Amino acid sequence: MKKENPTRTPLSVLVVDDSVSTCESVKSTLEGAGFTVYTHNSPFGFIKVVRERQTGVILIDVGLGTMNGTKLVHLARDHSPAGTKILLYSGRTHAELERDVTESGADGFINKSVSGTELIASVRIWATRGW
Repeated sequence: MKKENPTRTPLSVLVVDDSVSTCESVKSTLEGAGFTVYTHNSPFGFIKVVRERQTGVILIDVGLGTMNGTKLVHLARDHSPAGTKILLYSGRTHAELERDVTESGADGFINKSVSGTELIASVRIWATRGW
């Protein structure tokens, strides 16, 4: 259920990826740019983390080992504050990610090939939309 008064913070990010090294790399990059970053490595416990962290952006890996990440988009919508940006995060092709965004209802995507300053800029753009 959506909260009436969202308390999300735009410069906070939740990264959901079953690769610990990917989570740590993204976390290190974004924290260096001033973001608060939380990571989660499984779809299990996802709802609890989304509710507790109240982040402005959620990056969800499409290819989670036990569940397709696009299914988590609906759960994120139902349990995060209004205005939270939910993005797919994958190495799939641009066309595949566009299709996944349309089918899942995500706000957009960031390709895993994006790193460093380009990743920071992409997340910052999404984090500040609508503020």
